[in-house]
Amino acid sequence: MPEIQDHVESFISYIQTERGMSPHTVSAYRIDLDQFTLLAMQRGARLAEHITESHAFSWIARLQSDAAAENTIARKITALRSFAKFLVMEDTRPDDFMSGIDGRKRPRKLPRTLSSSKVRRLLDTIENSGPHTLRDRALCEMLYATGLRVGELTALSIDDVDMKAHTLRCLGKGRKERIVPIASSTCILISLYLAQRAKFIKDMLMIVPGRKPRIQKRHDLTLAEAGSCFLFPDSKGRMMTRQQIRLILKSYARHANLSENITPHVLRHSFASHLLANGADLRIIQELLGHKQVTTTEIYTHVTNERLREVYKKSHPRAILHPQKD
Repeated sequence: MPEIQDHVESFISYIQTERGMSPHTVSAYRIDLDQFTLLAMQRGARLAEHITESHAFSWIARLQSDAAAENTIARKITALRSFAKFLVMEDTRPDDFMSGIDGRKRPRKLPRTLSSSKVRRLLDTIENSGPHTLRDRALCEMLYATGLRVGELTALSIDDVDMKAHTLRCLGKGRKERIVPIASSTCILISLYLAQRAKFIKDMLMIVPGRKPRIQKRHDLTLAEAGSCFLFPDSKGRMMTRQQIRLILKSYARHANLSENITPHVLRHSFASHLLANGADLRIIQELLGHKQVTTTEIYTHVTNERLREVYKKSHPRAILHPQKD
């Protein structure tokens, strides 16, 4: 009879292939369930049928005693609830051991954004002096101009971008495809970067055996990078990692003398809040961001309202005065 861990592997395969969850979510759920399984086994459970509500309560209590963040606890409970439902769906158990445990409402924090002037400052810091700086400028511009998630950006292939139509095709959460417009200025940067890659390949093919290639070391590409199918590959021609994108942003933020912790998601939030502030319809922003529910997009209305209040307090001469009573 399969043990708990075997069912965990089946569940991971299910959410990955059938539900199309992102690699990041799949990885997080695996860690969560491995942690829970260890605790349950320490308390005598060997089979999925042995898991009880008390095992779940014990795990939650341990998370709280370890001072885990509320968002972390909420996600872990969500992972366990999904696993419990999966066991019932697969006829492994007749009951849902999580049915009596309520999910936690994650604390809703206002997303961090940059002002449009600071975004411009960041982008203008990146000089278009060679293939790699062209790549960096293009990917930073794209993050802000399209609102893509960093995972969507790194997964883009050259064929996903339609230069003539100024659009790109990306796969969002749940492998849902959407078409996103690209600014003409971003298309120009991408074209210049791809032209540099094509030139590099051409130059390499023209190298005479035994003669040193005349390529500026400062702007060296690699053959794997230049010939990669990815739009923004690493030096080995592979998909860039989230950490690599974060380091690129951090480096240019430092050069721009910006004190904020600028991440790909900060640029995504800035994209949405700037659209809303300039009159874009919330439903359109929802489509551009790839949100399943408009309620997710509504967080940006709070950001805009908060900024309006700040501007009012700073700018209006009577903003700090209390209204007089009749």
